[in-house]
Amino acid sequence: MGNDKIKFGVMADIHQDFMYRAEERLQQFIDRMNEENVDFIIQLGDFCFPYPQNKPFVAQWERFTGPKYHVLGNHDMDKCDKKTIMEYLGMERNYYSFDSGDYHFVVLDANYLLLEGSCVDYEHGNYHKHPDAISNLTEEQLEWLREDLAATNKTTILFSHQNLESPYNDFNYGIKNSDKLRAILREANEQAGFRKVIACLNGHNHLDGVKVIDDIYFIHINSMSYFYMGKDYAATRYSDEVMKAYPLLANTAPYEDALYAIVTLEPGKISIEGRESGYVGPDPVACGHRNHAGGHVVTARISDRKLLY
Repeated sequence: MGNDKIKFGVMADIHQDFMYRAEERLQQFIDRMNEENVDFIIQLGDFCFPYPQNKPFVAQWERFTGPKYHVLGNHDMDKCDKKTIMEYLGMERNYYSFDSGDYHFVVLDANYLLLEGSCVDYEHGNYHKHPDAISNLTEEQLEWLREDLAATNKTTILFSHQNLESPYNDFNYGIKNSDKLRAILREANEQAGFRKVIACLNGHNHLDGVKVIDDIYFIHINSMSYFYMGKDYAATRYSDEVMKAYPLLANTAPYEDALYAIVTLEPGKISIEGRESGYVGPDPVACGHRNHAGGHVVTARISDRKLLY
């Protein structure tokens, strides 16, 4: 079950192409992770479009001196197909696993439409046209996961963009086949005879929260950049020039500072060192937003946590 300690840095939903000065946020993250000498870093999706002008942004990411891992987010395929963004980011596979110290990590890809019984890759924003068919793990991927978990005796954490805790509906932006996924995790823990799978970390919802299902922690990692409220809550956040260059910002509540976390794993304990910020302009309550989503309160922070297993 392992007896060493590792640290990794995690960030989610920076949205380089939607967010003003996103590259500065990424630079702060990379500087801190190099300073802390974490064992690896991972970003949980919605990173950037594969445009030539985003090469300096990716170069910031590449400044980290240790291993670096990507998770695909839905918006990463807004302007391209999956193969293009994977090549741009240097990803060999869209779902995969790796070890660090005495721990095993799994990266999943739920960016598939289920159309007429077949799974179709997200590409060129096609998921916008089929809102009832989004966020699926393929059967092939689920079978791969079952085999991958059976092949390791290490304590394991899963990473994904969409949350794995609940099915997709109007309030919980999870995956359609979360029941199948969670059955595989239960089976892995029962067969191991110990809590092999201890946690699942996701982005996508731009929330800070944790739920416990089947003795597994499902942890939302807040966006590095903002909470998306929608066009009904539009407000002016920056100068006219900036708002024109980044029109989506009007519908968001941007965070003043970059949010990210350092996660420390040791036997029996997950420790999360988060960050707290404020909002640029009026907060969600002042905009009339209900201030909760997916069973979690909206907040400009990633909370510090000590989670025992």
